[in-house]
Amino acid sequence: MLTFKQIEAAYWISKLGSFHAAAKRLNTTQSTVSKRIAELEKYLSIEIFDRSNKTTQLTIKGRELIDDFVQMLDLQQNVVRRVGSDVSYAGRFRFGVTEMVALTWLPALIAGIKQLYPDIILEPKIDLTVNLRQQMVTHRLDMIICPAPKTDNSFPTVPLDFLESEWMCSPSLVGAKGVVPIERLMELPLLTYAEGSLLHLNLLQALAAIDIKPQNTITCNSMIALAEMASAGLGITYLPTGYFSAYRQEGYLRPVRTNLVLPPLEYLAVHRNDAVSRRIAQLARETCDFGIPRWRRPEEASAAREAS
Repeated sequence: MLTFKQIEAAYWISKLGSFHAAAKRLNTTQSTVSKRIAELEKYLSIEIFDRSNKTTQLTIKGRELIDDFVQMLDLQQNVVRRVGSDVSYAGRFRFGVTEMVALTWLPALIAGIKQLYPDIILEPKIDLTVNLRQQMVTHRLDMIICPAPKTDNSFPTVPLDFLESEWMCSPSLVGAKGVVPIERLMELPLLTYAEGSLLHLNLLQALAAIDIKPQNTITCNSMIALAEMASAGLGITYLPTGYFSAYRQEGYLRPVRTNLVLPPLEYLAVHRNDAVSRRIAQLARETCDFGIPRWRRPEEASAAREAS
């Protein structure tokens, strides 16, 4: 008898290149995956995989069938989705986001996904864009939410929103009036996001294009830490405008006008081409908001205190 578990096992072996990797992706044992493939090959009376080499490869017949397997799995998820919330998708969904998504609208996205698919098993991962892209390409994630450029043309993408950033520092470092030349700002230590991040790369490329090199650079993989160091007077930094507006309003940071302004980062949802991933990517578009999270807004906090 042909089963979806057998087809799913064949699909992931073809994508990941080994029975071991497929077993890990499916959260089962390698022997279980081997058994499913053996049953599938016996039922179809063909060999789907060539096991004679170190890496597992599809046979000619296997290559012919794999596209059909993908369509069958996609159809299965479409059917599950259309049944409704009472019998919704109950499998695992692995997705990755950047720190700014985690700081702002990730909780709202998770709540929305759970409302759509109450029995879904979510496995979110927070990492740098460069790492998320690699994990998407190697099929370790079902969806990533990160800045452009696109990860791979083979994956569908949904445009989300633009992340605006600006120069900020402690009020003790730079006065409030006028435009400060970028050359003068770079005499201060540059507090920048982690190496390998798109924000870091764009910033250094923009400085190099006008032949300016920071005298001292401090990198950090936490934007919160960057804001705290900047507010302590350790240097100049370039941070998302919306989220860190609270630091400005409370007087910890001051926006700095200068002659170098970077274009905003466009965020995308890059996802697998199946019904569940497509729906969650659309939900991400509806949920995306890089402003101060609702639970941290002063008016929300006041309302909560009055209600208590």
